[in-house]
Amino acid sequence: MARKRRHLTCKHPDRDSPKLLCGYPLPCPWHTVIIDTTAKPPTVTIPITSDVAWNHRARLAEIAEALADER
Repeated sequence: MARKRRHLTCKHPDRDSPKLLCGYPLPCPWHTVIIDTTAKPPTVTIPITSDVAWNHRARLAEIAEALADER
């Protein structure tokens, strides 16, 4: 029997209508943080619609420290 492939979708509020779920297939370009460890220096890209990331800026500092320690 063939396995059904599960398509993960974004569960954050829609960017145009916050009462609805986004539903965009992951990785969602509006709600996904991208960490590029191959860049010199490593970069963290945060979508402008990501209120959670903005409200938790201290976490971003922790991510930056972790990336710096890896080098």
